[in-house]
Amino acid sequence: MGAEAYIHLRLVALSAAAGCVDAASFLGLDQVFVANQTGNTVLLGIAVGQWDGAAMARTGVALAGFCVGVLLGALALRGRDRTWGAAIASVVLAEAIVLATAAALWEPAGVHLLIALGALALGLQSAAAEHLGVPGVTTTFVTGTLTRIMRRVAGERGGQAVTPALVWLAYLAGAIAGGATGRAWEAPAAFGLAALVVALVAVSGRAAARRSRPTR
Repeated sequence: MGAEAYIHLRLVALSAAAGCVDAASFLGLDQVFVANQTGNTVLLGIAVGQWDGAAMARTGVALAGFCVGVLLGALALRGRDRTWGAAIASVVLAEAIVLATAAALWEPAGVHLLIALGALALGLQSAAAEHLGVPGVTTTFVTGTLTRIMRRVAGERGGQAVTPALVWLAYLAGAIAGGATGRAWEAPAAFGLAALVVALVAVSGRAAARRSRPTR
């Protein structure tokens, strides 16, 4: 299996983790997403329209946390090669640490801090996935992914629909896992599961980056 295929598999795994966290946050954090900022924008609009201050605060924190995560990830990756190297692996590992922190602090922390941590983590992931620049693939939102899949099925040039389809299915599977885990063991268990998956992706990426370094 080539290096590009391994990158695609890692993106599929990250998408599954994102779906898991999104489902858990919606169920356990008062119906707020931490990855799906399109959904949060709609929820924010509804909250403003109904003048629901508590809902405005929750969705506002999610949007802000996600933006900060993307900004930090982009700064860490600025000027780096668009390959899965040590920089990408470090950003993904940081995501895993933030998710694990949220899971560990679930009981003592307030809902706004947990939303902020979850959104920050998924913002880091989004920055990493975007930096890789795999055509038609994102890991934290799937509307664009579904659009690209259908356009490619219709015969538009620009690559195969297989990887975007796997990313969408992984996001769905992750959401199912998040919903089931949240039902059986509460939402922090789903955050912990996602953190484990992301950490494994980061570690595998670091190992691959070390193997690919030229020897002197």
